[in-house]
Amino acid sequence: MVNGISTLAMSLEMDGVLLWLTSRWLGIRLSRFRIAVGAAVGTLPTLWVLLTQNLYSVPWGIAIIWPAVMLAASFAPLPRRYWVTSYAALLFGTVLSAGIGLFMITWATHLFPDVSVIVWLLGVLPMVVLGIAWWLPVWRRAPSEVTGEIRLKLEGRSLSVRVLWDSGNQLRDPVLRRPVVVLDTKCVLEWLPEEILGWVVDTSRGQLIAPPPAWRDRLGVISFHSLGGNGRLPIVAVDQAEGYLNGRWHRLVPVFAGFSANPVASDGAYQALCNPSAVTAMHQESVTEGVGA
Repeated sequence: MVNGISTLAMSLEMDGVLLWLTSRWLGIRLSRFRIAVGAAVGTLPTLWVLLTQNLYSVPWGIAIIWPAVMLAASFAPLPRRYWVTSYAALLFGTVLSAGIGLFMITWATHLFPDVSVIVWLLGVLPMVVLGIAWWLPVWRRAPSEVTGEIRLKLEGRSLSVRVLWDSGNQLRDPVLRRPVVVLDTKCVLEWLPEEILGWVVDTSRGQLIAPPPAWRDRLGVISFHSLGGNGRLPIVAVDQAEGYLNGRWHRLVPVFAGFSANPVASDGAYQALCNPSAVTAMHQESVTEGVGA
């Protein structure tokens, strides 16, 4: 039989699995700590039921709102446009898991009477849902609609920011034709070397000044045209780049980092734009060529 401790353990485990499934659906990478916090929040209604020994003790209003509380604990700050999708994905995963669990209790335990119910619910059920979550990104959405993470290295310094894999970003440097990753200038102030920080900030604001001599071969300015207007974008060749896309990390072809004076996302959902073609597997250029201009 399933006792109170087993029920709490199953609640904690399944809430964590469902949050991970939701993150895969959204294309938002969650840390284990975030998943653990959200799962712990999800066990509170279960603990309420166990303490009162009444299955209907949790008010229906709280039961409806609580998935949003779990999402807030794990995904905060979650962009506004993701709330409805994430809530629906979490509820869908919950109903799907309940259906699979009911099938296991009703039929699997009958077909395999020697296997305990706890094994089915604490072992097999989470593995099935994890398998579904792992499979989701294969068909979920096109790369141009996915947000992820990108890491850039320059002079031994690393920068990690959220990125929108945007096929509409066609910016390339005019000489080497390498992709340009567009970044919010505000998020790179502590990352850029001091020798070029002032040049990048001034150039992104429209001032025309000469780049530092020691960096002349790695810096440049390109013109851009967007719905928000036209302008000139300062760029710098980075040493190394990798991006998180469709559930795993990929090396990027040699890229330039471009710096925008305006936020690339008005709601702060991401701080960079990168074309999916920059992923090494999608491009013919070798990553062994180096990135120096």
